[in-house]
Amino acid sequence: MSSQDKADGILASFPGPVTLRPSRLKWIFILLICIAFAAGGVAMARDGTTMGWLAVAFFGLGVPLSIAAMLPGAGGLTLDRNGFEVVHLFRHRSYAWADVSGFRKAELAYQNEMVVFDHTGTKGKLIASINAGLVGRNAGLPETYGLGADVMADLMARWRERAMS
Repeated sequence: MSSQDKADGILASFPGPVTLRPSRLKWIFILLICIAFAAGGVAMARDGTTMGWLAVAFFGLGVPLSIAAMLPGAGGLTLDRNGFEVVHLFRHRSYAWADVSGFRKAELAYQNEMVVFDHTGTKGKLIASINAGLVGRNAGLPETYGLGADVMADLMARWRERAMS
């Protein structure tokens, strides 16, 4: 089944709620990479290299974060008639459909892609976030939930369109 077929199936369950989960396979891959690079950093640190200790610190932090991301309830996206809720590393953030717009794919460094959007605050001002300077939007989804950025952005836009009409 293609990503577009999956997205069409999700949209067919409007008004929801529908919950999408992050890919465990992706997080297992990230965990293995962190373990490998942390081990490489240990080998470098034994030779007295400062870069080795930096690698151990950086990739060592990635190990528990990767494990935490795979725990039940650690991540997901729930869509419903009123808006959507993003859960990332157990942190919940809710958005009303009336407060978001402009879903699109953004290309980041190293061929990474994400879905970005504009989020307005209660007084109509754009809320600043880390994505604003990078991709021209002020908010983003932490995952594409196995759909790819293009398909995910289209799904979010179409769900919003249904919810707003």
